[in-house]
Amino acid sequence: MNCKVLIALCCVAVYAAHASPAGAATAAAASADEEIKDFPAYMKRFDKLNVEQVLNNDRVLASHLKCFLNEGPCVQQSRDLKRVIPVIANNGCNGCTERQMTTIKKSLNFLRTKKPVEWARLVKIYDPSGTKLNKFLDA
Repeated sequence: MNCKVLIALCCVAVYAAHASPAGAATAAAASADEEIKDFPAYMKRFDKLNVEQVLNNDRVLASHLKCFLNEGPCVQQSRDLKRVIPVIANNGCNGCTERQMTTIKKSLNFLRTKKPVEWARLVKIYDPSGTKLNKFLDA
């Protein structure tokens, strides 16, 4: 009798060990892909971001670009920024403050002029038509 209980407990433990990570990963993936419900509130998290510091640091910029291009891991800040790119490509920056709009345009123009290869790849991923992001920047 004790042997059956022990086997049953082992089976439950093995099942729990295998089910939890997969379930957690699925839940994390689902939340990462959710639409941004309150864009202006979401954008506030970037108000204190020192864009100059990021753009002028090759290591940090490369890390962000790898995330945006799906070629490397994403730190939380990169993940948050990555969620904004398709919204900007599709809607401009509706809901952005003037300061946020200036910062975003400065960052994207930097990539467009200083990192044209990476810019072309970003446009291909987030704006397949190739018109929306450039139109946003030229407005």
